[in-house]
Amino acid sequence: RLYGGGGVSVLEYSTNLYLVIAGTFILSVTNVIFPRLSRMAAGERQGELEDALRTSLHGTLFFVLPMAAGLMLLSRPLISFLYGGGQFDEQSVELTSSALTWLSLGMVGYAVQNILSRAYFARQKGLAPLVAGACSIGANLALCALLAEPLGIVGLALSSAVSSTVYALLLLIPMQREHAVNGGLLRDLGKMLLCTLLMAAAVWAVRGGLGLHLPAGKAGELLLMAACALAGCAVYFTAAALMDLPEGRLLRQLAGRLGKGG
Repeated sequence: RLYGGGGVSVLEYSTNLYLVIAGTFILSVTNVIFPRLSRMAAGERQGELEDALRTSLHGTLFFVLPMAAGLMLLSRPLISFLYGGGQFDEQSVELTSSALTWLSLGMVGYAVQNILSRAYFARQKGLAPLVAGACSIGANLALCALLAEPLGIVGLALSSAVSSTVYALLLLIPMQREHAVNGGLLRDLGKMLLCTLLMAAAVWAVRGGLGLHLPAGKAGELLLMAACALAGCAVYFTAAALMDLPEGRLLRQLAGRLGKGG
C-alpha cells in the first residue's frame, strides 16, 4: 500500500544491495567455518570449537561494524550513484536510501545470527535456531504492523533490522551462558564500537566538507564515496591498532614488515 505500490520496489532495491554488500562477506565466512565446526563437534573437541567460534565472531564483527556504519552514512550517494537517473528520480533515491540506512542497522545481527546458527547446527542443536527464527519472524510481523503506518518504508526497514537483532540475541544468550562466548569478546566489542564511532565521525566530516566542493553527478558521488572510504579506513584501522585489538595488532605487524621490506 505504501507510495501507490512503489514501496515494494524500494524495499527490493535496498534489500538486494544490502544483501550483496553484507551477504557476500558474511556468507563467505559462514561457508568456511561450518565444515570446520562440524568436524570439531563430531570429534567432541569442545574447547577448539569454542575458540574457533570466538575467533570467527571477533573477526567478523571487526569488519561488519564499520561496514554497517559506512553504509548508513553513505547510503544516499551510493543509491544515487547506482540507481539514480531517468525514472529513478530524487524521491526514489531518497526513499531507497532511507530504507537502506535502516536495514544496515541490522547488519551486525545478521552476521551474528548466521555464524551462531551454524555453530548450533554443527553441534546437532537445530531446535534453538528454529525457535529463534520463529520469534524473529513474529517480531518482524508485529513491528511491521505497528510501524508501517506512521513511518512508512522506514518502519518496514527498521522492523527487519530489529528482527535480525532479536534472532542474534536469542542465539547469543545461551552461548554466553555456556561460556562459548566469553567476556573478552564483549570487551573487545566495546573497543570496536568506539573505533566505529571515530570512523563515523571522520566520514561525516569528510562528507560534509567535500560535498559542496565536488562536481554534481556520478563523478562527484564516486569521488565523495572514495574519499569517505579512505578516511574511514585510515581512522578505523589506526584506532584499532592503538586500542590493541588483535586485528589491529596484525595490521601493525604487517605494516612493520612491509616497511622493513621497503
